[in-house]
Amino acid sequence: MIVGKADKADKCIALTFDDGPDSTTGKLLAILRELQVCATFFLCGERIRVFPNEAKAIADAGHEIGNHSYDHVYMNELEEEAIYRNFKQAEGAIVEVAGKKPPFIRVPYVSYSESVFKAAMNMNMPVVGCDVIGHDWEEAVDEANIVENVLSSAKDGGVILLHEPYEKTRAALPVIVNALRLRGYAIMSVGELAKQRHMTLQAGVCYNALQEM
Repeated sequence: MIVGKADKADKCIALTFDDGPDSTTGKLLAILRELQVCATFFLCGERIRVFPNEAKAIADAGHEIGNHSYDHVYMNELEEEAIYRNFKQAEGAIVEVAGKKPPFIRVPYVSYSESVFKAAMNMNMPVVGCDVIGHDWEEAVDEANIVENVLSSAKDGGVILLHEPYEKTRAALPVIVNALRLRGYAIMSVGELAKQRHMTLQAGVCYNALQEM
């Protein structure tokens, strides 16, 4: 099941980053610290094994960590048990660096299937999607495009999707944050956004945004 909207509270938006950690994670954390923004990082277990210190730095900085699978595979090509094992393996890596289980999962490549939602239900995990997409992974997209992509689709209760490894994303981030604040947005993690909405996200359900119906 995929849910696009939910109850409205204040004007706010969630900021998320996929595909970390990375050798450049520290640079991104420094920018977020300067901007005084808390975000949700959806990390891959395999990358945590390579960059454990960077993953721990995310947790130590007070950011929220979500589960983005172990090895970033197409989940819709796997059976339910394999999906479950993959996310559980990533969960173990996250617990090692963060000291607690991640509250959400995000499916790589948005590769949803009934088996994905069944596995999420068995893990007692909500699935977080997105509805404000920077498209920063595309080679033709530059810093200005990322800014435009986010600002043109930003909405109250939205979930912004960006990615860790790109210099152009780091360059675009202060512009995005300052522009959103001028528009009256509070920028926060997914968990904080859910709290603002007085919501308990349900296991096995995908939330692309937390907006008014």
